Amino acid sequence: MNHLKSKIQNLKFLSTIDVLSNSYNFMSQFLISVIHSIPDSQALIDTLLRHYPISDIRNCKLYKRGLNDTYLVETDQQRYILRVYRRGWRNKQEIDFELELLAFLHEQKQSVAYPIVRKDGVLTTEIAAPEGTRYVAVFSYAAGHAVNEKLDGIQSYRLGEALAKIHQTLDKFKSSFTRPALKSEYLLDWSLEAIAPLYQHRKRDMNYLQKQVDQIKKQLEEFQLPLSAPAYAICVGDVHSGNAHFTEENEPTLFDFDQCGYGWRAFDIAKFLHVAIRMKIDVSVRNSFLEGYQSIRKLSENELSSIPVFIKAAHIWVMGINTNAVGDVLPYGWFTEEWIDERLAMLKSL
Repeated sequence: MNHLKSKIQNLKFLSTIDVLSNSYNFMSQFLISVIHSIPDSQALIDTLLRHYPISDIRNCKLYKRGLNDTYLVETDQQRYILRVYRRGWRNKQEIDFELELLAFLHEQKQSVAYPIVRKDGVLTTEIAAPEGTRYVAVFSYAAGHAVNEKLDGIQSYRLGEALAKIHQTLDKFKSSFTRPALKSEYLLDWSLEAIAPLYQHRKRDMNYLQKQVDQIKKQLEEFQLPLSAPAYAICVGDVHSGNAHFTEENEPTLFDFDQCGYGWRAFDIAKFLHVAIRMKIDVSVRNSFLEGYQSIRKLSENELSSIPVFIKAAHIWVMGINTNAVGDVLPYGWFTEEWIDERLAMLKSL
């Protein structure tokens, strides 16, 4: 009996030591902040998706990491896209503007991936991520598939038509929320501020970029483009063959309006052309996009003349968006000497 008591006492002693040891180990670990966490798929199903009118969920899986985290949600009957917005990229006002705009386009029978309304009528959900509050939205899944660099002339024409119809529809859209205007201050100045710190040792190249920015601003002022619809109003901001799905009948459904905002519609066309040039899509296919757009809405001579200038602005803006994400979505090692060399070479070729 005494032997048994001794064993029990030893076990209790060892247990106490384990607790103290674990406590010490925990106290000796350092708590650090988190920049960008990846939400667990099952947690999204259990705690978030139950607030949406979506039943029989089979899986939710991380589909794409970019400026935001995108998940594919699949049920027995449907597919959806769940987006977790990156902290610091968009505030709630800007997100609500995008979602309200997409809901409006869906109501107006435009072919877009639209937000799914929660059971309580709300479009945006907040989650407490380690890095702070992040926002989540769920979207319908666009029918068809992306074609990217395989875009053909018919698809390009249809995509141009679709953008023109969206522009016309958005002339009637009103929102109480705000978005950054797609003008020189955002497209160019903001971008240069993001690029320069990473390449301050390339003074000659940064001076060249500054001169390009100044020249683009001057040229755009000379065009004297109106600040009213239809030339200036809400733009999608990132229309291209990777941000649309095409059905077998070549009918497009557009998605990813994360870069939308008020701006000149010629810029929206230029953004498509910029991506198409990067994808090495044939010039005849690129021209079909403009033909499709103008079959719905004829551009003025000044708008047409401004497009090549806006292509350069789009190029610098994409550089700025990438460098703005450094240390978060993209590591510092991404921005090599080759990275800036390639993009400056393309800018000079535009």
